[in-house]
Formats: sequence, C-alpha cells, structure tokens
Amino acid sequence: MRGVKEGETPVVSVLMFVYNQAPYLEKAIRSVVGQLGDFTAEIIIHDDASTDGSREIILRYADEYPDLIIPILQEENQMQQGIDFVSRFVSPKITGKYTAYCEGDDYWTDKRKLSLQIDILERHPEYSGVCHNCVVVDALGNRQKPVSKFYPFRKDFVYTLRELTYESRMPGQTASVVMRSSLLSDMTDEERKKFRQIRHCVGDRKRTLLMLLKGSVLCMSRTMSAYRYVTQGGTNWNTMVRGKNLAGRYFVQELDFRKFAKDCFDTDLHNDFALFGYGLMACFRVLCVQSEENIRQYRMIIDALGGRKELVVFLSTLFPRAILTLLLKPVQEIRWRIC
Repeated sequence: MRGVKEGETPVVSVLMFVYNQAPYLEKAIRSVVGQLGDFTAEIIIHDDASTDGSREIILRYADEYPDLIIPILQEENQMQQGIDFVSRFVSPKITGKYTAYCEGDDYWTDKRKLSLQIDILERHPEYSGVCHNCVVVDALGNRQKPVSKFYPFRKDFVYTLRELTYESRMPGQTASVVMRSSLLSDMTDEERKKFRQIRHCVGDRKRTLLMLLKGSVLCMSRTMSAYRYVTQGGTNWNTMVRGKNLAGRYFVQELDFRKFAKDCFDTDLHNDFALFGYGLMACFRVLCVQSEENIRQYRMIIDALGGRKELVVFLSTLFPRAILTLLLKPVQEIRWRIC
C-alpha cells in the first residue's frame, strides 16, 4: 500500500474517528499503515478535540507518513454540539473508489485485509461492500467472547436486507467494513439530504442499511480485525450507553430507516419486530418508573408519531408481523447455525 502521487486517485480511503483514545491509537494507526498490497490509499483521521494526547499522536504519524495520512483536528468537540462531523468535515475529503473504516480503539490483525477485500469488490460488482469476522478484546487487549447477537462468527455468508430488518444482524463490525464510495457520492442531492436527516442511534446500522439497499454484502469467514469492546471507563459508545434507556432513540432510528427506504428506494422495510419491541419497551419502562430518562424516551416516540392515540394505532398495525417474526426466531437461529 502506498500514498498517492500528484494526479493519482487513491483506490481506498480509510476513515478513522478518534476521541480520547490515546492508549489504543498507535496500535490502530500502525495496523492501517502496515497494510500490504499494490494499491494506493489515503488515511483520513478525524480527531474530535481530544484532551488525552491523541492529537499529538496523530500529528506524529502524519509527519511520518505525509503521503498517506490526512489529519482533521478539531479545536472544539463537534459531536457534543450535535454537529454531523462526518458529513461536514470527513466525507468531502474522501476521494478513494472504496471506503474502509477503523476507529481509534480498534485495529486490524491481517496485513492483507484491504487487498483481499478490494480484490473481491473488483471481481463482484453485485456486492456493495465486504466485511469479515473479528476477534473481540477488552481494554487490555485480552480476548473476549464474540458479540454474536450482532456480529455472528460463521463461514462466508452473503447478507441482504432480510438479515438486517428481520433479524437485526449486521454483516460486520465497523473495523471490518470496506464499501463502495459511490454509495454516497452517487446519491442525488435529495437522497443525500434525506440520508443525513436520519436520526440514527447507531452509525453502523445506518451505513449497513445503505449498503443493503444498494446491493448485497459479503461477510468473509476470515478474521482480520479486533473489536475493542469496553463497557467501563473510556469514551466509547458501549461505555456511554451502558445501563441507559435508549428505546425511544432506537424507535425513531428504525422509523427513519423505514421512511428513507420507502422515499428513496421504494422499498418497504419489514422492521416491524424492532419497531414494536422498542415502542413497547419505552411504554413499559415509563409505566414502571417515571424517571426523567424514561419520560424523555417515551416522549420521543409520541412526538415522532403525533400523539398517544397514534402510538396505539401504530403498534397495533405492527403487532401481527412482529409476533410472526418472534415465532420464527427459533427457526432463524437454526438456519444461522447450520448455514
């Protein structure tokens, strides 16, 4: 892998999002710059005003690899201000044919990862993206049990919308994803606007939705990255949301996914089970405990649908398919284990 010369276009743009991940960051960067293969690349590292020395680490590696690394260093935290920094600052910098991801606390474990995934996408135009299996590690790098609910370990499998909407399974963790950059760049202005308006709770799921609306996604059985799953301390997603009620946010996310798929792709998402579950959970929790958090999550759903009556009617329409999906869950689990 090498940087681009004047007049060249990179084959792949690697995106790395960083916020106070200094203890892990060097391992992440080294795993990316150490990729092998005869292709050009750019590594775009966005630091959201870290205060733990992450910025200095990025600058040091940018000086060492000036032909590869493009640093974007914020003076004020963008996420805390509700600013979509990916759309505003990162996406305009992407020039590669493909886009790969490695967050600042994850890392790649196979030096041929990018070349293998790029080769598959070159040979299979029907795939909008390629993922792979990963190991799960804790803050100290000790191997943990796989998060099989979302990223099941299995042999090669081609994912479609069915796996995402019916079963809530995604083809791979963030650090395993390589997708076609054209999924975003080829959007019309109206489609791009509506995509940005999706009130997502989990960015992985939003990106996966787009990939599966545009094609299928191959998940390779080969393990080529490490997912740092930390639930105590630090600034990652799992730490921040642990023990919190996010039912309303997840409900609104699924509602926006449904609208985006219909408006832009004329596709009906059958995510009734997820919508019904999150809606019911929000109602149940606010009935049990009238906490500020529970009330806030419940109000999100009421505001999104227009009132309590509308909520009851909407959940009633979701009920039949949600129950059918629930009844078929054991069959789906067997299917996943034997495929």
